[in-house]
Amino acid sequence: MSPIELRTFSEKEYHEFFRRYQSDPMMDPLPFRYNHEQISRSYVYNHGGYRDHYAQFGIFYEQEPVGSFQLKRMDPENKCCEFGIILRDDSVKNHGIGTEAIRIGMQIARDQYQMRMITGDTMGRNKRMIHVFEKLGFTLSEIVPQAFVLPEGIKEDRYIFQKQLKEED
Repeated sequence: MSPIELRTFSEKEYHEFFRRYQSDPMMDPLPFRYNHEQISRSYVYNHGGYRDHYAQFGIFYEQEPVGSFQLKRMDPENKCCEFGIILRDDSVKNHGIGTEAIRIGMQIARDQYQMRMITGDTMGRNKRMIHVFEKLGFTLSEIVPQAFVLPEGIKEDRYIFQKQLKEED
């Protein structure tokens, strides 16, 4: 059994994750500030059935919450969805945890939600995530120039990747 597991957060685990979460300065130069009430509202919104075609999972490494994985905009008619992932901090990056979480998330999308296509995106400067997409067999489908506007007016291209979900994945 893998030490990496995707499962629903308990509210306590959700708070534990976000108490330790540090935004990645490459993706969001503004530091994250934990706010108990805001995280409680977020938990209810994301886990209370208020969001159609959306599923959120905690990423647990050796039973510790180290990330969040979302299946978003699930379209049951066209059998496609998007995903999002965040990891807690640099201490859990570059160890294969995110890659394995995405692999497990793709299996969940295919097996539990009958999705056949999954899409993910990142900023063009996020070479680590681009490498993960390539390693997992995603194909670059589009580059949207200057789609992200960061503080101080910095503009970044959006790289969109897609993958057909097959039984062997």
